[in-house]
Amino acid sequence: MNWYKTSQEKITEEMVKNPNCPPEILTEALKRGRNDEVSIYAARNPNCPPEALVEVLKLGKNDLVSRCVAQNLNCPPEILAEVLKRGKDDWVSRDATKNPSCPPEALAEVLIRGNNNWISRCAARNPQCPNAAKVYWIIDITKKLLKENNWKGISKLTNFKGGMLLFELAARSSLLMAAVLDKLKSEKT
Repeated sequence: MNWYKTSQEKITEEMVKNPNCPPEILTEALKRGRNDEVSIYAARNPNCPPEALVEVLKLGKNDLVSRCVAQNLNCPPEILAEVLKRGKDDWVSRDATKNPSCPPEALAEVLIRGNNNWISRCAARNPQCPNAAKVYWIIDITKKLLKENNWKGISKLTNFKGGMLLFELAARSSLLMAAVLDKLKSEKT
């Protein structure tokens, strides 16, 4: 936090914090392209117009302003899906997967990639994510971890919020059961 702000900066910051701040002012604050408190508060503001939020995410930055935009409930689902199509394992993508406005198809795409990263875990936690995609992902990751003999990694899949539910969904699948049985049989010999 900058303790040496001018009066104008303090006034502007207080204005963009206000949920009743006019959308035009919030748009102008974001157009400046700065990664400062004024832009952060503008990006978080529920009155910020979707068009202004889209412009920030189109820049492709991984800064705090972009993260706040990805968290904003006014952020259009199409731009959240676009962020996830980039395939980056960054904070902005993580926040996009957590947004309830994120389209189910985009969340499913993240899981179908088969990565065991924070982006995938956040996508699996989003209530909008289709159960079929969650099952596919958990089976795919479990198979990979079994192949690597990584039992610790498998237990980690059940330790995140909602993980046990995912594992139970996947355990009902004959594919997973077959993979586990094959692995256990190969260990006995």
